[in-house]
Amino acid sequence: MRQMLMIVKVITLFFAFLIFGCNSFNASIPAATGTRSIPEDQTKAPVAATILAADIATAIVINSATPCVGASTPPQWNHVVVLMFENHDSVIGSPSMPYITSLARKCGSSDNWNDADFRVNGASDGKYHSKSSYATLTNGLSPTVHGLIDNEYQTKTGVENIFDQLNVAGKAFKVYYDSEAGGCSVEFNGAYHDPIRYYTSMASICDEHDVPLSTFMGDLNSGNLPAFSMIIPSNDHNQHNNSLESGDTWAKNFLEPILDSTTYQKGDVAIFFLWDEDSPVPNVLISPSIVPGSKVPIPSGNPISHFSALRTWEEMLDLPLLGDANLAPSLLAFFGGY
Repeated sequence: MRQMLMIVKVITLFFAFLIFGCNSFNASIPAATGTRSIPEDQTKAPVAATILAADIATAIVINSATPCVGASTPPQWNHVVVLMFENHDSVIGSPSMPYITSLARKCGSSDNWNDADFRVNGASDGKYHSKSSYATLTNGLSPTVHGLIDNEYQTKTGVENIFDQLNVAGKAFKVYYDSEAGGCSVEFNGAYHDPIRYYTSMASICDEHDVPLSTFMGDLNSGNLPAFSMIIPSNDHNQHNNSLESGDTWAKNFLEPILDSTTYQKGDVAIFFLWDEDSPVPNVLISPSIVPGSKVPIPSGNPISHFSALRTWEEMLDLPLLGDANLAPSLLAFFGGY
């Protein structure tokens, strides 16, 4: 796949040279995540149409129809978006979920992904509910360590977490929950899935960073997408209470506008579409740099897991590795293509 894409790049560059001539071609050579500035004396020269923001030279359109094209890896990952769904281990390939199946085949996924029932080394830690997995995803600890072993909404923990890290690093972060405005005091169907509310360290700033899902597209389209976004649909939309078919439709309606956005097309957005539990956990990994239809290789050591997701988010955003994340295999190379 990568060899084919390189051939396409060479052909595209050759024809661009023939069509636009040396001067205009030199004025529009793309960098990995944008277009180089055009000298003042060439601003009136014709410029080849911008087909891709992330990797224009591939001449392959990045949008909801072709969201992953094996484009060049960005110099810096600027946005991580995490979309959480619920409680299914048979998703990709299900006739009830044609959109999600198609998206996985257009992008990438892992067939062997552990939830928080398993420690970072793959040994059993216990049998838990949803909240334990959301906690492990955001703090890098097994449930027997972080202590969130049930779905009780009021249960809190004081362990360090990715929201602490983002706050200290001065990076923007938001959890977008599927309900009305009001911040962390708003209860909704599935509020125990909202991980920023688990942590005592977030109490004083929680309302600032826990916002209605209805504000997400505005942030995306205005250029204000946070460095880290976590999307928490209600149990009426995340396949917890609703049908597989309606969850599939909800995912389509939510994801397609993101994949058609100029923000995504810049190439520095990584999307992790994850289910919380029931190993092997379904997942779809999405970015322009991912080779279409690729699978995460099975590592020789510790297995792919929620610890791997956290590690990769932290690596992408230049954060220290929390808890046991340093012992988990990283997915960073997968987002750069194999």
